Amino acid sequence: MKGYQALNRIRFRIKERIDAAEKNDTPFWQRLSAGLWAAGSAAAAALALGMPTGLGTFFDIVFYLLLHSFLFLGTGKTIAILFSLLRLPGPRRFFGSLLYTGVLVCLIFYYDRTTLLFSALVSGCFLLCGILLGLFFCLWTAAGKKYKFLTLLLPLAIFLLLTAVFFPANSYIGSIPGGKDSPGKAGSYRFDHFTYGSGTDRHRKEFAAEAKLLSRTVDASDYINDWPPLRKLFWGFDEKNLPLNGRVWMPEGEGPFPLVLIVHGNHNMEYFSDAGYAYLGELLASRGFITVSVDENFLNYSTWSGTPGDDMILRTWILLQHILQIKDYHLEPGTPFSGKTDLRKIALIGHSRGGQAAAMAADYGRWFDADPSLAGIKETSIEAVAALAPTDSLVSGQKPYLRDIYYLVLHGAQDSDVNYFAGDRQFTRTSCSRNSGCFKASLYIGQANHSQFNSDWGRMDNSPPKGLFLNRRDTMPAELQREIAKVYISAFLETALHGKKEYLQLFRDYRYGSRWLPPAHYVSRFLDGSFIPLLQFGANRQRQGTISGVVVKATGFTGWETVLALDRMGNGKGFYAAALAWEKKGSYKVLLTDDYRRNNSSARPEKLLISMATAEVDGGNKIQKSTVPHVDVEITANVSVCLPLNDFIPVPPPFYTCYTLSPRVDKIFRKEKYRQATEPVFQTYELPLEEFVKHNQAFNPQAISEITLHFSGEPGMVLIDTIGFINN
Repeated sequence: MKGYQALNRIRFRIKERIDAAEKNDTPFWQRLSAGLWAAGSAAAAALALGMPTGLGTFFDIVFYLLLHSFLFLGTGKTIAILFSLLRLPGPRRFFGSLLYTGVLVCLIFYYDRTTLLFSALVSGCFLLCGILLGLFFCLWTAAGKKYKFLTLLLPLAIFLLLTAVFFPANSYIGSIPGGKDSPGKAGSYRFDHFTYGSGTDRHRKEFAAEAKLLSRTVDASDYINDWPPLRKLFWGFDEKNLPLNGRVWMPEGEGPFPLVLIVHGNHNMEYFSDAGYAYLGELLASRGFITVSVDENFLNYSTWSGTPGDDMILRTWILLQHILQIKDYHLEPGTPFSGKTDLRKIALIGHSRGGQAAAMAADYGRWFDADPSLAGIKETSIEAVAALAPTDSLVSGQKPYLRDIYYLVLHGAQDSDVNYFAGDRQFTRTSCSRNSGCFKASLYIGQANHSQFNSDWGRMDNSPPKGLFLNRRDTMPAELQREIAKVYISAFLETALHGKKEYLQLFRDYRYGSRWLPPAHYVSRFLDGSFIPLLQFGANRQRQGTISGVVVKATGFTGWETVLALDRMGNGKGFYAAALAWEKKGSYKVLLTDDYRRNNSSARPEKLLISMATAEVDGGNKIQKSTVPHVDVEITANVSVCLPLNDFIPVPPPFYTCYTLSPRVDKIFRKEKYRQATEPVFQTYELPLEEFVKHNQAFNPQAISEITLHFSGEPGMVLIDTIGFINN
């Protein structure tokens, strides 16, 4: 009996404590809790945009807000009861709401792969905004009618502050210049737009009932066998019957027309990517190219089902299967492709992972030589590859090597996704033989980012909530970035597939396109089969990196060594370079011995080519920001003539990129990814030797014996990977 009474007393006290859990939560604290709910709702809405369900943005936001509200009420109540049982004083429900909101926001950002410190700081900011909003609710209810409008100043101040932080004024100033002869302008061909697809797509009618042509499905089970159930539930198929869906822009006329395939990169699979290159499809079709944007959204990342294993293999394989599907259409009478497709002139354009897939497809034998399903590819010819901010990862322990294939890569310094110049490596692994007529070229754009090459990917390189903290004030408007892509890709394909030479100078010197391109900081590289190296490191570790009969000497430098060129992550770019550091001045001399001149006596070089990058100066314990060096080029050929390098192409400053809202935030945002603010980017300088002849008629290009680069100015450092002649 006594035990029963004791148990009842305990139950009574527990009930008493539970009933008293919220007795200290006066209307003041309740309104502060409402402000915390609003702050948590903002974080939940941002999470909804970054973790889509595929059922639509409106559904996602409503679902996440309802889930957050349920958790907010339930968790706040539970914590209040726990605090009451522990006899902790104060407004327990408010403290429960505060704890829940803080943990929620911290987990949202930490799950989105930011550092714990950054997540905690963001959580604190959300809590502060929530409390301020709660104070506004208090002021609003307490103020008289004629003073209520004054209470609006608080949320207005919060709104203006958040707007200034997350949507700062853009520092970019510029527009698209004129120029009717721009390769970015539409051509003379009219074109038709249609799609081909499986006919059964669950989410896009253009690949289902509205598809003009039905395509086959392909079995990729030889390359993947871990297709998650949630992925199959969303798409309605697995790896055994992947669809071949494409958006086509077809020029009117008999043809045959070169074929261009565009493939997107990795994005949330629920936000489809393939329509984002319509701006290129329309332009290229108007210029006489059959252009297809390939759908590979079913290989993209999803929060709910991850990314398929070996997705780079799959992306490449699917791209090649599209070529075979179009080949079948070409051979089948009555299709729009029938007899109009030049399968010996194929170009591949890829963005992000698609850029790597395009290069892999051009070197398909390295991965798929034994695949009987791709046997027909040998009857086609991939002549050119263009990559927009490509990745460059090892796939089955290998990387693509391109030989006698046109290659172009574009990359932006503001790219916070592929935040290092990965395409630089593929540039190095591309070679052009003497009589191939091919070239390789790169363009590094100071104000371009990753996502804006695709019109459906928005302005953020990372999805919310993390993407809200990216620096967008230094990024050019999307339409201007895509104009650069239009100009360069159109000129590239006109040169590579139509054989036009009027745009070739654009790749040798970006300033040639100044009347077509928006103002920006550009750095470009170019190399073709006419290049004759004197010094070229490549994968060569030796200190001089010279060919037979050439000797290098350096004087006045505080440092001279052969180093592996590194990106901002500290990883090698795949080639070596001579690193030259000076305090006041230094001279780097390339000597052509009698043996060299004897063996090359018949050659008359037209230009001197130098590939060089400005690098940061290692000042011991502290890295100094490098200044733009002053470089004079002295060539001895019977007589010596010395000219400033800036007379030919200006030496570019290094690009220092702040990826987030401020440099301080950069350091804690994602330290393992944004390690350095800069990386060396190489610029090609072509110096016509005729300019040296103009300064002294006794200068004889066939008698060159010395080439000396004189560096001066403030302490600086450069990397040189190539010196040689162009002999057309």
